[in-house]
Amino acid sequence: MKTIYTILISSLFLLAAVQAQNEADALRYSQNFYGGTARTISMGGAFGALGGDFTSASMNPAGLGVYRSSEFTITPTLAYDNTSSTYLGKTTEDNNYQFIFNNIGFVHTILTGKDEGWIGVTFGLGYNQLNNFNRNTLMKGVMVSGSDQSSSLLDNFTNWANATPGADQDKSLLDPFYEGLAWGTYMLEIDSLGFWNELWNQYYGQSQQRRIIESGGIGEYVISVGANYGNRLYIGGTFGIHRLRYNSEVIHQEFDDAQILDYFDSFTFRELLDTRGTGYTFKAGMIFRPISLIRIGAAFHLPTFYKIKESFYTDMQSTFDQQYGVPDYYLQSPTNEFEYWLRTPWKAIGSVALQLGRIAIISADYEYMDYSEASMDSRSTDYDLLDQNDRIREIYTAAHNIRLGAELHLGPMYLRGGASYYDSPYKKTEINGESSYITLNGGLGFRSEKVFFDLAYAIRLNDYQYRLYIPEDVNGASISSTNQQIAATIGFRF
Repeated sequence: MKTIYTILISSLFLLAAVQAQNEADALRYSQNFYGGTARTISMGGAFGALGGDFTSASMNPAGLGVYRSSEFTITPTLAYDNTSSTYLGKTTEDNNYQFIFNNIGFVHTILTGKDEGWIGVTFGLGYNQLNNFNRNTLMKGVMVSGSDQSSSLLDNFTNWANATPGADQDKSLLDPFYEGLAWGTYMLEIDSLGFWNELWNQYYGQSQQRRIIESGGIGEYVISVGANYGNRLYIGGTFGIHRLRYNSEVIHQEFDDAQILDYFDSFTFRELLDTRGTGYTFKAGMIFRPISLIRIGAAFHLPTFYKIKESFYTDMQSTFDQQYGVPDYYLQSPTNEFEYWLRTPWKAIGSVALQLGRIAIISADYEYMDYSEASMDSRSTDYDLLDQNDRIREIYTAAHNIRLGAELHLGPMYLRGGASYYDSPYKKTEINGESSYITLNGGLGFRSEKVFFDLAYAIRLNDYQYRLYIPEDVNGASISSTNQQIAATIGFRF
């Protein structure tokens, strides 16, 4: 049996993993991968210095001041996400299709009729997608019997059970969401030395499978205003209401395909999380055009203040070889409903664009956001989130994001392209310290005086490491994620 030292160290790592509210939530709900209109998507999201597009309301609201007419847009989108996971030498793929709306927006422009001073003001009302969580991930592999690299989720439960004072005498002290389920489904044993599990004692050799099913997203309902001063200076502000929805089901299974145990067949452990939240933020920005060739933009986003409600439970099922007459067991934890507040980091965006007459546009955005400044608060006297906030400051850092875009004007048709780089939010010493995102974009558009149609394609690539359980899972999984979107915007000017 492993030493008490290992058990205590394992328990400290597990503490961060078993909470339904943790630092991963703070990151997930702070990151934005802008949707919006097909024009913005096809140009890599580099729209901070351009404007005249409804996505500006969520990025740099000064862009609304560029409008010279009223407009309505809608952007249905087909999203496809594919993951390729390599775990224990085996590569497995999974995918997810989703139909979403990236944008629905209305702007109303009032012109003063002046050529100098305040030329016009534009009001905007609508919706922009900020993040899409829909993803399926599958990992499979077979442990090597007798290897130092082999492990089981049951090792986590065993270590935590042994670290719980008095649990060897009173099993009700075991956590009912985790090791309590393992005990209740006969996946843990106990003797005079403490808790143990059969896979550990038999040097492993079981096959493993984990599937993660995620759904939901973050959308921003915007109330915006932008103004035009002398066709040189544009200013604007947005009050944003964020609606958050995130659901996940983590299904971990281990099978005794090699018959390493006489009676054990398999066990399945599930974690089910349902999250809903509402957040509020304010954004302000400006665009300055010193000469007709150059536009310079700047925007500042206040933190988003979320009130989040989670519903979380786990269950576990164990099955046994029928010839031994041992029944199957199933046990479900209580349902934990919990409310907490999340403050995301503030964000600053600097932009520059070159407008080459009526021929072409080249634009670039730089975005700064320090994820270590996120903060969680339960506002409860029974349960605080101080450990989670310490972890946020310990593992996250500032991210430097760059977006590039270009548009070529060919009569009524427009050709567009773009790319973006999203820096890793993790410190370089962390396991995913080099896990950045790269997005490649392209599209085209057709515009007439009253109607326009834009089509965009975007592919986002990201490689990262995933630990099935900490710290016994010395192997971990390497995952390559490919997210693709085809978006179409139809717009009407009036």
